[in-house]
Amino acid sequence: MPYVRTLLSLFLLGNLSLCQSDVPADAETWPTQSFKTETSFRPPVLDVTKSGAPLEDGLLMITLLPVTNEVENAAAIMTDTGDLVWNSPPGGYSNMVVSTLDSQPVLSFWNGTSLGYQGYGFISILDQTYTEIYRVCPDINVLAPLGTRFPCYIDIHESYITPQGTMLLTVYNITNADLTSINGTEDGWIYDNLFYEVDIKTNETLFRWSAYESGIPLSATKAVLGNVAGFGNGTLEAPFDFYHINSVQPVGSDYLVNSRHYWNTYLVDRNGTIKWEINGIDGGDFDVPEEAQFSWQHMARFENVTDTDAILTYFNNFNGNEPFFNNSHPAEGLEFQLNLVDKTATVLKNLTDPDEPIYPIAAGSHTPLPNGNTLVSYGTYPSIKEFGPDGDVRMSIRFGVNETTNPAGFSSLAYRTYRQEWVGTPAAPPIAVVDPDNQLLYVSWNGATGITSWEILCGNSTEQSAVSLATIPSTGFETTFNLAGSNCGGFVQAAAYRDDVRLRSTGLISVSANGQRRSRR
Repeated sequence: MPYVRTLLSLFLLGNLSLCQSDVPADAETWPTQSFKTETSFRPPVLDVTKSGAPLEDGLLMITLLPVTNEVENAAAIMTDTGDLVWNSPPGGYSNMVVSTLDSQPVLSFWNGTSLGYQGYGFISILDQTYTEIYRVCPDINVLAPLGTRFPCYIDIHESYITPQGTMLLTVYNITNADLTSINGTEDGWIYDNLFYEVDIKTNETLFRWSAYESGIPLSATKAVLGNVAGFGNGTLEAPFDFYHINSVQPVGSDYLVNSRHYWNTYLVDRNGTIKWEINGIDGGDFDVPEEAQFSWQHMARFENVTDTDAILTYFNNFNGNEPFFNNSHPAEGLEFQLNLVDKTATVLKNLTDPDEPIYPIAAGSHTPLPNGNTLVSYGTYPSIKEFGPDGDVRMSIRFGVNETTNPAGFSSLAYRTYRQEWVGTPAAPPIAVVDPDNQLLYVSWNGATGITSWEILCGNSTEQSAVSLATIPSTGFETTFNLAGSNCGGFVQAAAYRDDVRLRSTGLISVSANGQRRSRR
């Protein structure tokens, strides 16, 4: 896990279907789930607290980056009661999200290798059977750390599918630069921060923008040249991350571009010209009230955009500025109304939990939900919260140890988390496992949503002879059936139902063989 190992140096300053757990905050390890049918899956147990007030529907889209190897490095779809729905193969993942492409729902995520704050990988787009239908990997010229070559060079931070069927993605490219304006050398090195708009189906580049080439002055960055908080000292071995792009969104024919290290968000037109900027402290081109100040922010997003107004939302890290990350201000979900004519900002929401101030040092997300609630994910602090329209905390989820002995101070992080509707019917069949010693049958179907029941059938070695033993309710990711007393001495099979619709069945599996037996259809 290169990303996690680098973070450590950068920040040196049976069936678990209902997975709510009362885990003490000072626990040294965090419990994980385990399954008989999918033995490699190790999603975290979710410690869930709900107020009882209405929550948004939908599943949680989480990409886990563990520090302590307690949970699997994977992408996971989970319910808000802690049940696993889908577990990806192991690997480096980020920004798993449901979008619409060609009028159909798709699941997309970044997959690759992370080095420090940057990533080098591709974007995979799956249909509702979890079959990859597109892989976004444009042919671009990038210099990566130590000259390392990668199959693809898309960065970890953004992969936004637009209504036009294109994708906005970020790229970090090591570039030679004059650093004398920030007390560096004339022959220095930076991470130039770029975003591309790419045709998903052809990987053709349609638009390219470079923060360095745009003329934004290096002297305005809030990052410090040197070996501080992972900013980089400006050498080829440790390029200076002056800008740190972490989100891009289309706004009409323009682009909303966020810079963590400038505490700025920019509106950029299709000529690459900056039309305006909003700064978290001095306002930039806007009059920003003190209660709307932000810094080190993530996930700038526009909502309800007109010619004169827009709602702008952030995950506002704001975790101390002098010195860096000093826990002087908790992170918050920030939302305010922008008047695009008068260039004023009015605070609409400033979401924090008064009973649990949280101070993440990086990452995080803020997502308004259709019912008026807001989902906030806290990045390097393993927590997710859903707030009501008036700012009340309606759900809190913890999925890792709050404080650990490792230098980063956390056990697991999620760059972004979403709560979305998703219907999955996997192309791969369900799995059945028999434990003959205990006469138990275990069944699961990784990625299947809405499974309400399983029909258990018994027969000989041919499916035509199978007869129904029982229909049992689904109890989460993995469901168990006791074969004792069933008089099934030959082969057993399980069929998955979504309400009254039979979807797919496992293959026949022996109930009397020595040791556990697995079967797929």
